[in-house]
Amino acid sequence: MDWSLLIGLPVGLALVGAGSYGLYRLVRRTKEQFAAQQPALRVTNLSALNAGDVLTLTPELDNIGSGTAYDCVVQLGGWEGNFSVMAIYPHGPRHRKHAIPIVLGPDAPIRVTRQSNGYLRLACRDCWGLLHECWYPVTQSKNPATARYDIQIDLSHPNLTEPALSFWSMRKLLRDNPAQD
Repeated sequence: MDWSLLIGLPVGLALVGAGSYGLYRLVRRTKEQFAAQQPALRVTNLSALNAGDVLTLTPELDNIGSGTAYDCVVQLGGWEGNFSVMAIYPHGPRHRKHAIPIVLGPDAPIRVTRQSNGYLRLACRDCWGLLHECWYPVTQSKNPATARYDIQIDLSHPNLTEPALSFWSMRKLLRDNPAQD
């Protein structure tokens, strides 16, 4: 057997192993840096007030992520309106929770007609303008006393829509436009 093959093969394997480990660390660090700058807008508390025929839902919004959420919108399917905030900051000196009163009168579409796919939608953009959405399922139950639908929002099972970027896209965004709050 040739000595160059016996020496070259382990040296080549060691170089390939070291290179793949370095590449793995680079990919992991880039993904962690990108994830560290993403917002996570969630409803942390929900209260309901029923006064006569008027139902008022008050979800409390909080950014539990570490990046600032820009152009935030709250929408409820069957509610004629929405709520917007320019920016919701993560925990820190500028942090503030937002309580949004959603007043549903007796003629609100979500209280009068059955909705096939009810939702509470939170949408925001990160520092690069990428859209993040959080959808909470809404169920309706008929109230026999008022002949209207009562609303129940399931806060424990949100559906998340977040940007799915490649490693190279993340790296380019981090290099071209570093996030600064």
